[in-house]
Amino acid sequence: MLRRIFHPVLSIIIIVLLFKAQTASSQIPVTEKTPPSDEARSYSKFRVSIDGGMAYLIGSTSTAKAQMKNYGISDQEADRYYNELKLGVQANASIHYMINPMNGLGLDYSLFTTGSSVLGYLDPGDGWTKFYGLFCEKIYTNYVGASWFQNRKINEKWSYYGKLSVGLVLYRNETRIITAPVLITGSAPAIMGESGIFYSLTRHISVGISLSDFFSSIRKINLNDGNTINEVKLDNDTKENLSRLSLSTGVKFHF
Repeated sequence: MLRRIFHPVLSIIIIVLLFKAQTASSQIPVTEKTPPSDEARSYSKFRVSIDGGMAYLIGSTSTAKAQMKNYGISDQEADRYYNELKLGVQANASIHYMINPMNGLGLDYSLFTTGSSVLGYLDPGDGWTKFYGLFCEKIYTNYVGASWFQNRKINEKWSYYGKLSVGLVLYRNETRIITAPVLITGSAPAIMGESGIFYSLTRHISVGISLSDFFSSIRKINLNDGNTINEVKLDNDTKENLSRLSLSTGVKFHF
């Protein structure tokens, strides 16, 4: 399980770049008023985006790795376990209504999943019994949020964009310790920033690549062993860090 939240540097960079581009365009002196172009009058009002790619959890795992020694797991196996757990896949979808050709408001959905497993043992402390088996986690996070979208044209085919989203993330961790399954769930506020570039295949379809950063941490979880459900409050050292960086490719529909 991942600890400590990463400072949201990329989100700040994305916001600064967006406002810088908007401010720069507003400072260009206007000497003559011209009527709106045909493109401005007939721009696409809705944008639907579907993309997916790889994501990397950026929380610290040093404390969790140290604890794995208690289960007979070597440093090399602990490193492998958390390297696998940090790297996962994500799928995203969004829809935005464009207020004007450059700015829009909309909704976002993002699914992230990852998992890992390792062999270890439990020692009940009786001096002669040990239970050997598999320790594994399968993590799912589902995010839903509202976002502000802004894009700029580079030329007739290429454009770049930025997006800032705020919402709620739902956390699900299907854990198994040898033969004992435990379901860990929780929820928390989250923020996501994204920037990317896309190429227009037609007026209504474009493809592109994007970099995003996601920040959230869980401070209260529910533990379900199949018989009882216990609520656990986490402190700063034990909170579940869900923050990640991701690289995605996808398609956008304009209509």
